[in-house]
Amino acid sequence: MKKFVAIIILLVMANPVLGEDLSEKIEKPVKKSVEIRQMTQKEEDRWAEEKAKMQAEYKELKHARESLLAVNQKLKQEINVHREEIGSIEGKIKEIERISEELLPCLFETLKRLEECVASSLPFLPKEREHRLKGLRRTLEDPKISASEKFRRIMEALSVEAEYGNTVEVYQERIDVEGKNILVNIFRLGRLSLFFQTLDHETTGFYNPARTAWVQFPIRCNREINKAINIAGKKRSIDLLTLPLGRVVVQ
Repeated sequence: MKKFVAIIILLVMANPVLGEDLSEKIEKPVKKSVEIRQMTQKEEDRWAEEKAKMQAEYKELKHARESLLAVNQKLKQEINVHREEIGSIEGKIKEIERISEELLPCLFETLKRLEECVASSLPFLPKEREHRLKGLRRTLEDPKISASEKFRRIMEALSVEAEYGNTVEVYQERIDVEGKNILVNIFRLGRLSLFFQTLDHETTGFYNPARTAWVQFPIRCNREINKAINIAGKKRSIDLLTLPLGRVVVQ
C-alpha cells in the first residue's frame, strides 16, 4: 500500500498535469459534498424552525379548541335554560290567552251592569257619563286592544262611578222644571240627591226619582240650598246644613 501511494506521489511529481487533474478530481467531490452538507444543514435548520412554528401553532390551536369547547358547553347550558324559559313563557301566554277569552264576556257583562246602573241612577253629568260608556263599549269591541287594557278601562270607569258617591260638586245645566226649560246651578250630593237653584236664587228644587222629574221646593228652602251650592263651589267655609232629602230608598 505504501509503495502504491509512493508511486502515485512520484507520478504526480513527475507529471504536474496529472497532479492537477487528480487534485481537481479530489477537490470537486469534496467541495460538492461540503455544499450538499451546507444545503442539508440549511434545510434542517429551516425544517427545525418550521417545526417549532408548527408546534407553537398546534399549541395555540389546541388551546383555542379547548376554549371553544368550554364556550360551546356554556352555550349549550344557556340554550337549555333559555328553552326552559321559552317553554315557561309560552305556557304563560297560553294561560293569558285562556284568561282573556274568559275575561272578555265578563267585561261585557260588567259594562252592561254599569250601563244599567247609570240609567237607573240620578241623572247627573249625563253627557259625560254617556260619553264614557260609549267609549268603553268601543274599547271592548275593538280586537286590536289587549284584554289587560280593556280590563283597566272598565276598572277605571267603575272607580269613577264609585267616587261620585264620596264627592259633591256644582255645575250648570239646562233642565225642564214644570214645563219650562231653564238654566240652573245643580248641586250633587254624592249619589244621594240632586238639587237645583235658578241663577237669580229665586227658585230651588230637587230631582224626584219616583217621578223622574225635577220638582220645586217651597221658598223657605232657598237659603239652605244656596248655602250648600256656595260650600260645594268653595265660595264659603264648610258648615252644617239642613237639606230636604226626603225618603231614602236603598235599591
